[in-house]
Amino acid sequence: MNRPTRFARTSQHLLLLTLLISGAAHAEWIQFGRTTDFRIYLDQRLVSKNGDYAQMWQLMDFTVAQWADAQTAVGSIKTLVEYDCTQPRSRALLGEAYTEQMGAGRLVSSERVAEPQWEAIEVGSNPDKMQKIACGKKP
Repeated sequence: MNRPTRFARTSQHLLLLTLLISGAAHAEWIQFGRTTDFRIYLDQRLVSKNGDYAQMWQLMDFTVAQWADAQTAVGSIKTLVEYDCTQPRSRALLGEAYTEQMGAGRLVSSERVAEPQWEAIEVGSNPDKMQKIACGKKP
């Protein structure tokens, strides 16, 4: 039986380290809600807080691909949303569309909102529950 060379062992260790590091950067999507057309997921693990504001990634995963144009299908959309933890309001900061479900596949488009506008959140709505999760309050 052949033993792995020092180069092969080093390469295997580097590959394992790379997989572990890249895995830590991936979102941990938790299903929040669903309809017949899509499912909504939140990444509660990577919530970023800065003073009275919290940012959290949301993912809309389509049950059937949506068509951006005649040749481009969209399987999911990720959105970075910022919440004001002192008022019932939120704003979308960044959106990314992917060809596959769960933010996989090819990035179809990415848009950073130049001047994101705050939108009011209705008490008791799903965005209200999302704000509570992002701000660390009990939904």
